[in-house]
Amino acid sequence: MASTISRSGGLYINASSSGSRFKRFSSLLRALVVRDVTSRYRRSSLGMWWAFIQPLVLMLLFTMLRGFVDIPSDGVPYLLFSYVGLVPWTFFTNAVSACGPSIIQNAEIIKKISMPKEVFPLAAVVATLFDLAMSAIVLAILMIYYKVSIGVSILWIPFLALLMVGTAFAIGILLAGLGTFRKDFIFATPFLTQAWLFITPVIYPLSSVPEEWRSIYMLNPMVGVIEGFRAVLIKGQSPELQPLIFSALMMIVILSISWPLFRKLSDYFADVL
Repeated sequence: MASTISRSGGLYINASSSGSRFKRFSSLLRALVVRDVTSRYRRSSLGMWWAFIQPLVLMLLFTMLRGFVDIPSDGVPYLLFSYVGLVPWTFFTNAVSACGPSIIQNAEIIKKISMPKEVFPLAAVVATLFDLAMSAIVLAILMIYYKVSIGVSILWIPFLALLMVGTAFAIGILLAGLGTFRKDFIFATPFLTQAWLFITPVIYPLSSVPEEWRSIYMLNPMVGVIEGFRAVLIKGQSPELQPLIFSALMMIVILSISWPLFRKLSDYFADVL
């Protein structure tokens, strides 16, 4: 069968029906990620420096706030403590925000190519990993400056990263589906993530949360992720299992709701775009 080639924003996609479905999906995903990464900082004076600036500015603001409010940091220098929390948190908020309009932004592709629509929010999440890598460079410099040693617990990083990406995708795909029909969900995302910050142990440690509230607090799937990164990168220890189990279970629950809902809504995307 003849191939169909469509073009959208300089992106060329080969949708040949002769190839396997997985190859078509992976090719489109790769093309979308490359497009998103290369176009993100186009016509920006600072370019990729924005990936460094966002967590750095928040770290400095939190450090200034600590001068007025006694915020514990489990005996860790607060600059390092806050930045380790900000790296996964910044990825999470940016990825979720990028997922919201991902269907609308790729309307022309969706209208011309029959593909699983999950590829678009997934590409938004994967592209945000580039910013994560940039901010991780600053984190490495801080760890060297504070002479933090890395042990065998570093082997937990792939699992924590997978949990972080999975949580962002689970929530992002829900916003992508709902936001296609009602842009209010997209507009509300920055406010929701800002509020979410204060119920996540980014500024403060989990140990400062009262024991009687901790089980409810850990229903926030980002709690185990951030506490896990701190345990591995700062303390050289394996993460506590309870927060990780809570986070993994909540990610699965959210994904089991958001993905089927997205699939159902995706049948009508072409009608509203």
